[in-house]
Parts: sequence; structure tokens; C-alpha cells
Amino acid sequence: MKQYSPPIEKINCVLVRNKQRSFLMHEIQSEELASEQYKVVGPMTYVCYGLNSLKVQDIVFPMRVISDYGSVYSGMSAIDWIIKKGLAHPRADVDGVRSDGTITTCMLRELDLSAVPTVYVGAESTDFPGKQVDAIVALDGTIIHNIFSKRVRHCLPIVFINDDVIRSARNRVQALS
Repeated sequence: MKQYSPPIEKINCVLVRNKQRSFLMHEIQSEELASEQYKVVGPMTYVCYGLNSLKVQDIVFPMRVISDYGSVYSGMSAIDWIIKKGLAHPRADVDGVRSDGTITTCMLRELDLSAVPTVYVGAESTDFPGKQVDAIVALDGTIIHNIFSKRVRHCLPIVFINDDVIRSARNRVQALS
């Protein structure tokens, strides 16, 4: 069976995993987090976006959307169109990839648009679907707009951490070593 892959977005950031949670961070201080307790992927990560199917228990990663009026959107443009206009066009056709790599076709109303697309990140462009990401962690209270695309920022919550929390966490990690 031929395997397909959805469109991916290349981002210069790291994926930090601790226990059951995964976070995207700018590469700042990622070396300090690379210990036995944390798993780090990066400094380059590959992002794809998936939507829960309402018909089957699976994730669909859109590759192409054909709107009610015949306009065709493919790649990341399809994801952007779904985010911006998907709720208004439930009869649009979606060509996508399921989590096992097989191609699927459905109507947009068969996908769960009540939530933003789920973000998955891999270390390589061939890592499909990758690890699901829970949030973006922004250190020092800033989010770097040229690192995290508008699409990623729309799909993930952003957790701002100030200097005091960073110092405290650093001290605790060092105390555990």
C-alpha cells in the first residue's frame, strides 16, 4: 500500500518532551533542558496539522480542499483555508492522509472543526505523524513571531514563563543532578 505524507512546515525551534507533555520552544537554553528527564528534538522541527475525523477514530491531515464553489487549495493553503473558512463550507471536499499514511477523501463536515487543528512535530520531514504538541513555551514573556508561524500560534496555546520561574527550574534541575 502506497504511503502519502501531508504538507509540512519547517520551523527552527525545539520540541521538548517531559513525561506526557510536549512543548515547542525557541532554541534558547535548550541545552540546559537536554537531560535524562527531558527529551529534546531540534533545532529544526517539521510540523504537520491534523483534524479529528467524526466518522472514523482517526486523524486526517488535509492535503487539498475543494470549496463548494470549485476553488482548490493545496498544501498549507488548505490548512489556512480550513482554519479561516471551514465552518462556513461544510460541503467542501477534503483530500487528506490518515495517521497510518493512507489517502482518504471526505467532506469537511466529517471533520471536527470545533477545535483548531492538532499540531504534530517530527525530527525529520519523514517522521509522520510525529509527536502531538501541547503548547508553545515562551521564555522571558516574549513570543518570537519570525520563529513560530501565525498558523502554529493559532493552533497552540502559548505559555509565558518569566525569569524567576526559569531560574527556579534551573536550580531544581541542577539539584537533581
